[in-house]
Amino acid sequence: MRIYDEKMNYLRDEDKKVAHREGLWHKVVSAILYNKNLKTIYFQTIYPKESYTFERPDYMDISIGGHVEGDEPVEQALFREAKEELNFVAKKYDFLGIRVCNCDPSETYKIREFQFFYAAEVEKPLKEMDFSESDREVKSVIEIKIDDFLALLIREKTEVFANEMILDKISRKGEYKENIIISKGRIVPDYYNDKSILEKFLSVKALMA
Repeated sequence: MRIYDEKMNYLRDEDKKVAHREGLWHKVVSAILYNKNLKTIYFQTIYPKESYTFERPDYMDISIGGHVEGDEPVEQALFREAKEELNFVAKKYDFLGIRVCNCDPSETYKIREFQFFYAAEVEKPLKEMDFSESDREVKSVIEIKIDDFLALLIREKTEVFANEMILDKISRKGEYKENIIISKGRIVPDYYNDKSILEKFLSVKALMA
């Protein structure tokens, strides 16, 4: 993985675990999936990972996300991660901008990332999606109304309803659940204090219009 300075100038290559342990700047890709007809957006949850050196709650992660490897182009990394994580292939991606993430979930895991954000449309509702070839680290996929998520993000609500497809870690068979309760505690904490995250989701809402 390539390491950069704070101005995104290339410095050297380094192992991903070292980058997070020492807080070294690197590039990642993120994509927010949305259904224009249903006015919904999608998140993934993950099974515990060995790479995390801290206790991580069951947060909702952005639909697709991962590290840019070596010298691969950012968009190529996006296509790769989408296929690997959710077996998803988009007709097109809309670029939403770069988020600069600087936070420390723990003393041994530091995040210094240039996050290249994109959005892509899905045509099927969650209950009709096939995740049989998804990455085994993906625990579930959550479908939530964009307005409900925004209400959580700006603290207008503390709980909203959503749908969830829970994936067996080995077989990848899905168990669909309707109207589960999503609380404000399921959102990654630093999203609440970062205006750029709100802007990304407002951009996705505009794409639905």
